Amino acid sequence: MKNNSIISIDYGTRKSWLAYSVEGFCFAWKTVATSDLLSILLKWVEMRKAELIVIGMPYNIDGTMSRHGKRVSAFISLLETVVNIPIVPHDERLTSSEAMMWFDSDGITDGDVDAEAARLILVDFLNTK
Repeated sequence: MKNNSIISIDYGTRKSWLAYSVEGFCFAWKTVATSDLLSILLKWVEMRKAELIVIGMPYNIDGTMSRHGKRVSAFISLLETVVNIPIVPHDERLTSSEAMMWFDSDGITDGDVDAEAARLILVDFLNTK
């Protein structure tokens, strides 16, 4: 894999956030209603010629599976039935906090912090490969 076509998801109960990579550079994309996520992903995987989907897995600080992690696992199972590319869960602990700290330190007041968290999940995934 060339790392130039990876999609990242920060899955939420009502909204989900998306990011993507182009030749190893990661970009926050947008916020979508979780109810629309599957149909958007199917189109986006094809359009971007994605080779991999990385989805943030919300573990508790002690490393145990969170209650929301079970919902993410169920979504991964569903997604695996409709896409023919690998789906990799990746630890997302503290990415939202990190994104908020980055926004605060740079004085950014109008950005999409959660889409930035999806980007940070992807950055961390690429850095740990």
